[in-house]
Amino acid sequence: MRRGTEKSGQRRLQADIACAPDSSCCRPAVARAYREMRDRGEPDSYAFDAALVVFQWHHPETDIDHARAIVGAWVSPDIRH
Repeated sequence: MRRGTEKSGQRRLQADIACAPDSSCCRPAVARAYREMRDRGEPDSYAFDAALVVFQWHHPETDIDHARAIVGAWVSPDIRH
């Protein structure tokens, strides 16, 4: 497969899995990633990073600072990441 075609296919795949603009459709997956990492005894920072990756998978268009704020509010509203 040519390189240009591969990138185009990846973009299409990302568009197919992206959530609605309100970002809440992936909230259960984000929360689950965080919770399961914490339940396994992983540090909060690792769990947060895993949740952030899940969010970014669904919302590649969201800038990192905004993504961190959303994920932080979802997984631990009382803790600042």
